[in-house]
This record gives sequence, structure tokens and C-alpha cells, in this order.
Amino acid sequence: MGWHSDDLPAGHEGYAVAVLADGTEPPPVRTPRTGADGQAYTGENSSWWQYDGQEGRPRAFAVKAGCACGWRSAAMFPVFLEDQDNTEGFETGDGPFAEWETEHVGQLISGRIPDDVADTIEKLRVQLAALADARPLAAVEAAARVEKLGTARLQQAVTSAVRGGASWTVIGTATGTTRQAAHQRFSKVPF
Repeated sequence: MGWHSDDLPAGHEGYAVAVLADGTEPPPVRTPRTGADGQAYTGENSSWWQYDGQEGRPRAFAVKAGCACGWRSAAMFPVFLEDQDNTEGFETGDGPFAEWETEHVGQLISGRIPDDVADTIEKLRVQLAALADARPLAAVEAAARVEKLGTARLQQAVTSAVRGGASWTVIGTATGTTRQAAHQRFSKVPF
């Protein structure tokens, strides 16, 4: 079983990938199996621990982080055939697991609005539209409060993004403007 993140879209499951001494990934280990219907078939298994040098299988030299989408980390980590947890790093938060979390998951979700926040924004949009029809002055006050809150949180988010190394091009894209417009609007605040 691989690694999952609730924030990721479908098709992303992380796992440790075996790496041979020449830097390549070994082909899947093929084994005869019997299906639930009693029919024989050949199964394939690419779990890193299969590559232990036994029964004609190659021995893994290292592992790296991989994802079901095809992504692979450049960094490689030592193999401890007798210690799956230490090799994968899931329990300790390091190794291939940490690499998958920071280099792949982090990049995928860094600019993605979490579903619960997107749902809240949509619900607020619908409520403000209904309020504008029923009680326009209340809607004006509510929208003004949302705008004030949004402006303050936007500045806070941009400051955090800049401190985290985000470029003005990326910030411009996230705010729906250009690099130059984002820089002119937000760079006046000290970082």
C-alpha cells in the first residue's frame, strides 16, 4: 500500500521505488498467481523489497520516491531490506516519503485551494447574491467586510509566499494579474 494525501487529486499515490546499481528501475517481478475465479495468471509486483537478490531477482542498490502519476525523485536513499519502515521513511517522516511529500505533493498543492475553502467561498458567493436581492444594504455591509478581510488575508498570503521563495510571476498568476502588477501592488510591504 502506498502513501496518500487527502489534498491530492486522483491518480497520485506515493511509494518507494527500487533503484539498481546502474541507476535504472528494475522490471516488475512476475509471479504465477491464481485469481478468485480459480484461473491462473501471471502477476507483476514492483515493490522495492522484492529486489533482494534472491531467486534470480536483482538486488536494489537504493530507493527513490515515486508516484502513480509517473513522477520520480532525483534523490536516492539507502535500502534496509530487514527494515521496511526505515527504508520508506513513512513512520519517521524522512527518506523517500519526505521527498514525495515535499518535492511532489508540495508542488502539486501549493497553489491549489483546498476543497473545504473553495466550498466556503462558493457558499458565501451564493449567500451574498441572495442577500443583495432581499436586503441590499445588508449585502453592501457584508460584502465590504468580506472585501476588508480578503484584502488583509491576501497581503498576509503574498508576504508568506514571498518569504517562502515564490516568484512574482507565480504570485501574479495566483492573483490573476501579471508579474509586474503583482510586484507593484504588493512589494510596498516589507518582507
